[in-house]
Amino acid sequence: MVDHLLLHCVKTRALWNLLFSLFGVTWVLSGSVKDTLLGWHGAFVGKTRNKAWQMTLLCIFWTVWKERNLLAFGNEVLSLQRLKYSFVCNLWSWVRVFIDLSPYSLVSFIEWLGSK
Repeated sequence: MVDHLLLHCVKTRALWNLLFSLFGVTWVLSGSVKDTLLGWHGAFVGKTRNKAWQMTLLCIFWTVWKERNLLAFGNEVLSLQRLKYSFVCNLWSWVRVFIDLSPYSLVSFIEWLGSK
């Protein structure tokens, strides 16, 4: 159940596709959360962006879990656009806390993620 929710659900898959396109990478997800955690590395994205890359995995998990709770306990309706926006904003706020010289606007942050 958890593997499906965090990795393979159609809505979650849209987040993974967004993440990979933001970084400009091609990636194949593992079949389980455990294997994904063990295989998550990002030396190919550069030293500074690697910190952001390391955050993305947990950020997706966090975003999906929060959205799931809103659906289960708050009678919310799942909006794919809200899910994507929540993920990008969460990641941006995490990066701003942990990476010096991180972009100050959301647009520059998205451009920064895709830079080599």
